[in-house]
Parts: sequence; C-alpha cells; structure tokens
Amino acid sequence: MISMLFNFRSWLPEVFANRNFLNRDIIAGITLATILIPQSMAYAMLAGVEPKYGLYAAFIPVAIASFFGSSRYLATGPVAMVSLLTAVAAGSLAGGEANLYIFYAILLAFSVGFFQIILSLTKAGKLFDKIPRHVIIGFTSAAALIIGASQFHKIIGFPKIELNNLQSLIDYSVNSTNGFAILISIAAILIIYIMKIKSSNAFVNNFAVLTAVIISLVASILFAYEGPIVGHIDEGLPALTIPSFENIKISWPMFMIHTIIITFVGFMEALAIAQTLSIKMAVRETQELETKSASRFDVNQELFGQGLANISSGLSGSYPVSGSFSRSSVCVVANGFSGFTSIVTSIVVGLSLLLLTGTLFYLPHATLGIIIILAILPLIEIKKMIEIFRESKKDGIIVWGTFFSTLLFPIFHIEIYAGITTHIWTGIVFGFILSLVLERLMRN
Repeated sequence: MISMLFNFRSWLPEVFANRNFLNRDIIAGITLATILIPQSMAYAMLAGVEPKYGLYAAFIPVAIASFFGSSRYLATGPVAMVSLLTAVAAGSLAGGEANLYIFYAILLAFSVGFFQIILSLTKAGKLFDKIPRHVIIGFTSAAALIIGASQFHKIIGFPKIELNNLQSLIDYSVNSTNGFAILISIAAILIIYIMKIKSSNAFVNNFAVLTAVIISLVASILFAYEGPIVGHIDEGLPALTIPSFENIKISWPMFMIHTIIITFVGFMEALAIAQTLSIKMAVRETQELETKSASRFDVNQELFGQGLANISSGLSGSYPVSGSFSRSSVCVVANGFSGFTSIVTSIVVGLSLLLLTGTLFYLPHATLGIIIILAILPLIEIKKMIEIFRESKKDGIIVWGTFFSTLLFPIFHIEIYAGITTHIWTGIVFGFILSLVLERLMRN
C-alpha cells in the first residue's frame, strides 16, 4: 500500500525537470478545464443534483485520481453513465424525500471509493476481466439512449414533469415548448458540429464546447432568456465534510447493490479508456527521446486512485466519479504529457468556483442538455451490436438481451425481494447471468 501512495513519483519529478513537459501539461490542463466545467454541471443535472455538485466533483477528485492512479492520460471526474446510475440509486433509496437525495449521492461516493480501494489492496483487479465485454456494450448503449431521452425536456425548454398519457404529453409540449430554447439548442449543435467534427484543426476542436457555452450565455443575457437556467451556484470552494447518519434508516441490501453496480460499471469505463490509451501512447512515449520512463498501466493502482478520488468526492459533498473517454482523448490531442495535466485542470476548476459562479448563473439548461447528448452519442454502439450478432449468435443474444433488458426493466418496476425492484441496474445483472447460462449451455 505504501508504494501505491507514491505512484506520482514516476512522473512528477520528470515534469518539473523539463520545461517542455511542464508547458505541455499546463496548456492541456487549461484546455481540459474548458470542457470539464460545462460538462460537470450538465452531468450533475443528469445525476439529479444541483450544478454546483458537478463542479465539486470536478475539483479535488480530478487531482487525487491523477496523483494516485496509474494512467498518465486518464481524465477523471463526472461522467454520464455514473451520473445516470447515481440518479437511479439516490432516487430509489431516498424514496421521494428530496433532503435524502443528496445524502445518498454523497454516501455512494464514499461506498464506491472504499469498495474500489478494498478491491485494489486485495489485488482483485482481475475481477473486471470476468465481466463480458458484450454485456457492457449492450448496457452502455441502452443506458445512453435513456440518458438522451432524459434530456429532451431541456433542449425544448420546459421543466421535467410526470405525464400520465400520450395526449397529456402532446398538449403539454405544444403549449410549453420554448422557441428560444430550441434556437439555443440548434445553435449549440451547429457550433459544436462545425468546430469539433467538420474542422480538422485540433485547437478549434478542443474549444467547441466552450464556444457554444459562451455564445449561449451571451444570448441568454442579451435577450432575457426565460427558459430554465443554471441559476445560483454557491461561490467558493467546497467544505470537506462527512455526512451525518442521524435519524436515517438505510436499506443496506439495496444500497450495496447500487454500490457494486456503480463500482463495476464506472471502473469498467475507466479501465477500457486507460488500457486503450496505454497501448496507443506507448508508441508516442518511446519516440520522445527526453522521456526517461514510459508509463506502465497497473489495474490495481488505477483502482486505488479511482477509490481515493471517489472518497474525496464524498468529502467534497458530491457524488461518484470515473474516467471520461472524451476528456481523456482531449488530454492526448492537446499533447498532455503526464498526470500534472489533471492537476492544472483541478486548479482552473477551483478558480472558477471562486470567480465565475455568478457568470454561469444565466447558462441555459438547453445548452447543458445538448452537451450531454453529444457526449453520449459514441456510447450508442448499435452498428457494433449488429456486427457482434452476425459474428456470433451467442454473443449477439448476450449483447441484445442486455440492451433490451436495460431499456425495459425500468418501465415495469418488478419487486425482486424485500422492496428491491428492477431498474436500469437490473439490465447489467441480467446480461451477466445470461452470459453465464449461455456459456454453460455451450459447454454441454
């Protein structure tokens, strides 16, 4: 464990010994922050909490994961999938009590963090190899569709409400749709599409989200936008606290199920990103003659770093975090050299909490909804799922079975045992069981 606490020694001295590496990390860190700040607020709303909690999760946890993790390039913080799972978990555990919702979101950060550290210290990283990749693909594709659907009310500018039937949805949509919100959504899509997809300039690509945010902010202020906006964000850095359990009765079986699901899904996402970047960047590192030691990826070390990051998120009063594919890719494209990139990002987020919260007051929800939708599109791998089915009927049944169960289980809310009901998490459990059953049948 002692060696795990000092993993940053493999890269930190090298950064400060080489001005080129330091400058690269500073530039990449600032670039990363321009994406993380709006994303973190958007993901917080997806998790069902106020935008400030997303900024809290984007502050200390980002630096902690960098210091104690294994990957130099993995960008940690709020992510779409974990935010959705947090919303499902906190919503079911709180039982409709708003004051308990944030309590459970924070408690989940602690429990996920401690669980990850236990797995790390027991060298249980190999457990993640046991989860079939096809289950993860089916689950994330379905969950991404659910996330996208959940943002629809934001991009057309009306508050989220419960509607009883199709006619009430039509009536409400016709009477409540905000034309200005739709214009802002279309403008945000066009800006991000032109700058991020059509442009071949890396600098332009990296500042697409920031440009959309700035333009929508200016439009919101100048034209007195009347749709839902971010609103007040407490100024200042988060206070480090531990939640009080006084007068709170916790359903521990249900709580542990959600903890395990968030732990495995969150880390599977981080693991896939880190391993991909580890292979990809090995070539670049060997070509940099000034580099003394190429980075090596260690699953258990990364578990340790992610665990500490989640505990720090809980201490900051926020919810679970994980590695982000889009932001990690930005780190690489921006030519970041080491984990110091994320430390710079953390500093910029901290400065934003001190100085920019008043400006963010007017940011339309429509823009945040578009940011989420565009971020989760790569997770919807329908084409790959079709290819999997063509190549192997067994794997195809697993991936599509997981996909449809993830979509359908939340609709029915079937009670499994002692108040434990089906939800989105049931999809990944069903997929895992289905894969075990089919594997056994194939052997017999």
